Amino acid sequence: MVGSETPGAVDPVYGSAGAAEPSVWELLETAGEALRSVSLEGLSEDALSRVVAETGRVKSLADATTLRVVSRLEALRAGTAREALVGGAKLSGSLAKRVTEAARQLEEMPNVGRLVDSGELTIHSLLALGSAARQCGASVVDGSDELLYQAATRDAGSFSRVARKFAQRHDPSAGGDLLKGQRNSRKADLFVGGDGMGVLKGEMDPVSFGLLEQAVDARKDHLWRKDGGRDGTPDAVRNNGQRTMDAVFELCTGRDALTHQPLPADDGPKGPRRLPAGRIIAVTAGVVDGTDPDGSCEIIGVGPVPPSVLSRISPDDRLVGAVFGGNGQPLWLGRMERLANVAQYVAVALRDRGCVLCRAPMHRCRLHHVDEWDLDEGPTDIENLVALCGNCHRWLHRSRRRVVREIDIYGTITWSTAPRRSKVGAGGDRPRGSPAQDGSLTVESGGTGASVEHSGMTPGRGDAGCGPADHVRGSSDSERGPPVGR
Repeated sequence: MVGSETPGAVDPVYGSAGAAEPSVWELLETAGEALRSVSLEGLSEDALSRVVAETGRVKSLADATTLRVVSRLEALRAGTAREALVGGAKLSGSLAKRVTEAARQLEEMPNVGRLVDSGELTIHSLLALGSAARQCGASVVDGSDELLYQAATRDAGSFSRVARKFAQRHDPSAGGDLLKGQRNSRKADLFVGGDGMGVLKGEMDPVSFGLLEQAVDARKDHLWRKDGGRDGTPDAVRNNGQRTMDAVFELCTGRDALTHQPLPADDGPKGPRRLPAGRIIAVTAGVVDGTDPDGSCEIIGVGPVPPSVLSRISPDDRLVGAVFGGNGQPLWLGRMERLANVAQYVAVALRDRGCVLCRAPMHRCRLHHVDEWDLDEGPTDIENLVALCGNCHRWLHRSRRRVVREIDIYGTITWSTAPRRSKVGAGGDRPRGSPAQDGSLTVESGGTGASVEHSGMTPGRGDAGCGPADHVRGSSDSERGPPVGR
């Protein structure tokens, strides 16, 4: 150490004259000089890609050194590591806290520590492992060769999702129930950001999120209309992102987001629902009869969920199972009815999974006649119905276009639009009232009833900017059933 009277002693940090080994500072300075002297002139694409990979490895090794230093600092005096990370490494306070906690956890996870020391783990992958360890135990994480392999080979973003699912499946308090593990993983944080703005950040299980999303979307739609939507300029009052935050604020506080005054008791979304009551769950038959307990289970508009959600359906959950029970509800109404019934709405939701043009989720959609009811005398049949969000539906009518469905040899459906032709049946349009032979809906009878399955359609969640603030509700006719376009 500095000032040591021991002859020949070497300060591990500063070194001394005639020291046999370079000091830490000398090593770090040499590494810095080597990086600064790297030239990229004349390198090929493959060579540049290799440089990226090697610099990433160097950064991981630097992170490993930082973690060892943090561990030593905390051993000397608690709190000094955070000061060094914020003041010296310029990390945010929240990230410095997570890095310090990860350094402590490494003492309980020797296998993870070896990966860190070899430069095979990024700091973000290590933080994901730390979060998993807090939920299901450090020994469980450190003992999983598959998880550690994924940590070393995947990018940090995709591995974070892998680590969360691992923790949810191995959560000892969940008893093997994935949905309960997901609910145990829920978290939220309220804090003031560096710019003085309040920040709300959280995660929750997909079932709860689906219900929250639907409530927020309904409130956003109400605020859009309140701001002059459809007939005015609602974006002059607030944009879509601001309406999302205001919808959350009003649902939580019961106060107007702009004035902070208590909301009137009748202030809320009005008019007919676009969805049948509740959410739509699509499950394979094996999940229901127990022959395939690990089969597919999905909430339309939310995504895959554990099959255990079926055992928790209650009136409060507002969920609708999408396994048809042979109750005789017709799926083909021809020209007898203009509006689709609930069974047809569910069937189209299972097939289309949302707006076929922009992928807005199904709860923002209405049903539209491919061959239109008035202009083409199209039937209200499954093959002639398609899910469109309000924004795309309005654009379709204003631009005088029609939706076009194409199916390849594998049964995959592709949707597009084309200008309407002056005469139905000309130029490739289907004859009036004729169904499309698209194979997109298969009805299998047998047992207790029929099940509806989709062939070749990939579900999507994105809304491509078509939030509920841009949507138009159905006409007054829609009070009699799920809205259907003209």
